[in-house]
Amino acid sequence: MRRREFISLFGSAALVWPQVARAQQPGLPLVGMLLVFPPEAGKTFTEPIRAFMQALGYIEGRTVAFDFRYADGQVEELPGLAADLVARRPAVISTFGDATARAAQAATTTIPIVAMSEDLVRAKLVLNLTRPEGNTTGVSIMGTELDAKRLELLVELLPPRSTVMLLADSTTHRESRPAVQAAAQTLGVTLQEAVVSTPDEVERALRNARPRGIAGVNVLSSAFLFAQRGRIIKLAAELGLPVIYQWPETTEDGGLIAYGPSLHGAFRQVTTLVVKVLQGRKPGELPVEQPTRFALYLNLRTARALNLTIPPLVLLRADKTTE
Repeated sequence: MRRREFISLFGSAALVWPQVARAQQPGLPLVGMLLVFPPEAGKTFTEPIRAFMQALGYIEGRTVAFDFRYADGQVEELPGLAADLVARRPAVISTFGDATARAAQAATTTIPIVAMSEDLVRAKLVLNLTRPEGNTTGVSIMGTELDAKRLELLVELLPPRSTVMLLADSTTHRESRPAVQAAAQTLGVTLQEAVVSTPDEVERALRNARPRGIAGVNVLSSAFLFAQRGRIIKLAAELGLPVIYQWPETTEDGGLIAYGPSLHGAFRQVTTLVVKVLQGRKPGELPVEQPTRFALYLNLRTARALNLTIPPLVLLRADKTTE
């Protein structure tokens, strides 16, 4: 499905589907989704998957039902939400981020779980990539492997010997830190880490960046931080901070620079696995999927607003520039 076709499908679907679906018609398989963020932010995850499922013939109210549970940013609420969801006996549960996957796994060892995570193996959510075992499979987006690469790209936009903030989610594993630290040493930059778990902490960390001598921010891989991208983009513009993001599509929302796999591609992979489970496949026998393509996106309008000159070599490597 091309991007324009997807947007068209997504737009028409959003007009029909309610924000939270709870009613289930008898006989329809139930797809549960467990999300840590509020409903409005959660639409970034739920709507594309529902649109992809519709394209595959899974129509809400006719051939499938959905149940969405949102923690409104409160990680401590996830176990209760997962238990409530499991009580409805869904055919499959889809989760996004380590915290939601762990909550779902704690609530059930039998209902299939399709998780999207930075690294399912390193987070110990599955045994291995080729044969996950248990009741969980999913998509590893290789976020931790790319954290160091994003630091390298950001540093090319900053003055020499700069200090860079690593904006990190408190619920996400930290296996990428040694690679990021090694890259920082090679690049001659100093790192400061801000570990956050709430929207207020995100704002506080960014507002304290300039007074602490920070020249740029590397937003580490995290479902929570992606859901906060609107706040981060707005604050970055207000504070004049160059920020690099995980998902290329973030630049279309006004982010400066992003490097990683396609968000819509990852959603397509999640949907494929959900459908395979609905068709009777066992998650423990479905190999974990990984992205195969990565892209560098730049927003040149944001760069001009920050008075940044993008080096020619970075421009040449960019897969897409937004004016």
